[in-house]
Amino acid sequence: MTINNIYILFLIIVPVTMFSTGLFAARQFRPLENVPIFSLMYVKYRFLFSVLMGIFISIIFTMILSVSTEFSKQLFVGAVLFLLATFSYYYGVTLGWGRPLPLNENRILSDQDQANMLPENLLLENTLNSIKINVNSKKRWVLFVMSLSQWIVIGFCALPILGFVLISTAQNYLPKYMNIPVWILVGGLVLYLLYAKFRESLEYIFDKEIIEIDGFSVRIEKYGSGFKDIKEYPAENIKKITTMFSFAGTNVIFKRSPYINQSMPAFMMWHNHGLKRYRTFGRAIDLADAQTILEAIYSKFPQYRG
Repeated sequence: MTINNIYILFLIIVPVTMFSTGLFAARQFRPLENVPIFSLMYVKYRFLFSVLMGIFISIIFTMILSVSTEFSKQLFVGAVLFLLATFSYYYGVTLGWGRPLPLNENRILSDQDQANMLPENLLLENTLNSIKINVNSKKRWVLFVMSLSQWIVIGFCALPILGFVLISTAQNYLPKYMNIPVWILVGGLVLYLLYAKFRESLEYIFDKEIIEIDGFSVRIEKYGSGFKDIKEYPAENIKKITTMFSFAGTNVIFKRSPYINQSMPAFMMWHNHGLKRYRTFGRAIDLADAQTILEAIYSKFPQYRG
């Protein structure tokens, strides 16, 4: 396939990627159905938000096409990409979000939430000197396969094509002796993005997370499918620990949801230095249960309140 027919690959990449993106996004934010901003984005104005996503994707890919295609072909492919991106994302979000809960079921869940009982997959050990949280989540093989297929599409189609476009553009404006550094730079960036995306896919088959918090550090261990990841953060470098989406006025509406989120972390740990000022952890913890755990942390270690 020549560079002039690159748009054919885009017509395949866009619907697959946008459908899986909409599906994952909806499943991520389903437990936040009572937070106004997510209710507007994924329920009331779902189609409008999908149209905006379609416009954004169409503009990005049309700019890439402008390097190697004629103007009339750009407009036609851009219009097709807009329709594919819009409706693929819309149906992905619709499938991922599911049906709203009946009012009586919401009431029962709210009553259960008053009991402050942690689910079976979550064990909280509150000892004299530390708080230890054991989170056991099921391996999500279906989501892993879907994420891996998305990684394959992005890794073998979108990123290489975008890399070649960047390299060819740079070669037109830079001296010849810069060709090798440009190839190394762009190739390294592509490989890093592939590695980061693959690690993200592997998280769907991690089935255990252990968080140990004391007055000196926060230790986060992840286990699953033969992979092991242990990181420890000194207390002096931690500014505060909060729940996800802990902006004012939203905590009071969190209640235990039947749509337990197996992907979105429940906590955010803010750093005092470094390029990345936050670290997320605590997958498969309901946001209502996260509030209970956070109060226990604040009670024993008030310095993490910030």
